[in-house]
Amino acid sequence: MEKIHLPKELYDRLNLSEDEEIEVVALEADSFTIRKVNVTKTDRAATWFILPTIIASLIFIAFAFFLEHPHVIPLSGNESIATAVIIIANAIGMFTFIGAYYKRRQDFYRQMGKRIFWRTFATVVFSVLLILVLSTIAFFWFLGQIFYGVNFGLFTSTLIFGIFSGIINYLMIFVVDTFSINVMVNMLLMVSIGGLVSSMATNGDQYWWQRNFSLLGTQASHSSWQFNLTLIVSAALFAALVDYIFVSLRQKIGTHLRQSILQVLLTLCAISIGLVGLIPNNGGWMHVAHDVVAQLIVFFMGLSILGIRWFLPQATRNLYRMSYLIVGLIFLSYLLWHPIHYLTLTAFEILSFSLSFAWLLLLVNSLINMLWNDQKLYRVGLNPQTTDAKKKKEKENNKG
Repeated sequence: MEKIHLPKELYDRLNLSEDEEIEVVALEADSFTIRKVNVTKTDRAATWFILPTIIASLIFIAFAFFLEHPHVIPLSGNESIATAVIIIANAIGMFTFIGAYYKRRQDFYRQMGKRIFWRTFATVVFSVLLILVLSTIAFFWFLGQIFYGVNFGLFTSTLIFGIFSGIINYLMIFVVDTFSINVMVNMLLMVSIGGLVSSMATNGDQYWWQRNFSLLGTQASHSSWQFNLTLIVSAALFAALVDYIFVSLRQKIGTHLRQSILQVLLTLCAISIGLVGLIPNNGGWMHVAHDVVAQLIVFFMGLSILGIRWFLPQATRNLYRMSYLIVGLIFLSYLLWHPIHYLTLTAFEILSFSLSFAWLLLLVNSLINMLWNDQKLYRVGLNPQTTDAKKKKEKENNKG
C-alpha cells in the first residue's frame, strides 16, 4: 500500500497515528477529499437500529392488548397507529439518539470541546425531539386526510408501526454519525420555519393575519403551545450556537472585547426571543411584558447589525453590505407600515422577522467560515520511492 505524507497539522486535525489508513474519495479533475478510515463506525446505523425497533414493537403489541384493541387498530385518532408512533416510537427513538450521542462523546470532544458538548447537550436533544414530534404529527395528519377512517388488524398494524419505528431509530443513529455544526444550523432552520409554518396552518383562525403575528401564541390560537415552544427551542438552539461558535473563535484568535460584546448582544437577543414564547400576548400585564421583550429583540438585533463592522473587522465585505441592505429593507418596511399604511402589522412583522432571521444565518455562516474554512497552501512533492522507481524505469528505457 502506497503512503501519503501529510503535514503534522493535518495529522492532528484528522487525529491520525503513524501508518493509519486514510481514504481518498470524491476524486475529481481538480479536487479530492481525504478522510480517516474508521472501521468501527462503518454503517453503524444499518445494524444498531434493529434492537430498539423490536423493543418498540413489543411495547406496541402490549398496549394494543391493554387498551383492548387487539383485532382492529385505526390509522389515526387517539388510540391509533399514529398515536403509538408519535409517543412510543419517538420515545424509543430519542433513547436511541441519546445513547448514540453519548457514546460518541469522545469524538465530539475533539470537535467542540468537552465543555461545549455538555453545555449544548440538553438543547440538542430537545431540538431533535421537537423536530421528530412535529414531523411525525404532520406526516400522520397528512396520511389521515388521505386514508380517512382506515383500520388494520394487529399483525398489519404492528408491521406498519415497526417500519416507522425502524426508520426513526435508523435516522437517529444516522444523525449522530453525521452530527456537526452545520447540522445544528439546519436544526435551527427546521425548528424555526417548520414550527412557525405549522402554527399558522393549525391555529384554528384563518383570519389571524388581520390582527398580528403574536396572535399565534395567545389563547385565541389552537396551536399556541406549538408556536411558543418553537420560539423557546429556537432561542435555546441559537444561544447554544452562539456559545459554541464564539468559544471556538476565542480558542483560535484569542479573547477580544468586540467579539465578547457581540456574543452578549446575540445571547440577549436569544433570551428575549425565548421570553416572547414564555410570555404570550394574552392581555393585561402579559401584554405589556410581551411588548417589552419584543422591543428588546429589535434593540439587541439593531445594535448587532449596525455595529457589525466594528464587532467583526476581519469579516468579509459581503457581510457588511448584506447587513446594511437588510437594515435598509427593515426600515423601508416600517415606513410602509406605520406612516404610509400600505403594509399591515402582520405583514411588517413577518417581513422584519424573515430579514432578521436571514441576517442571523448569514452571520453564523460567516463565523463558521472564519473558523473552519481556512485556505492554506502546501508545496507538492512526490514520494521518494516513487521518484526513484520512475528514474530507474527511465534508465532501463534509455538502455533499451
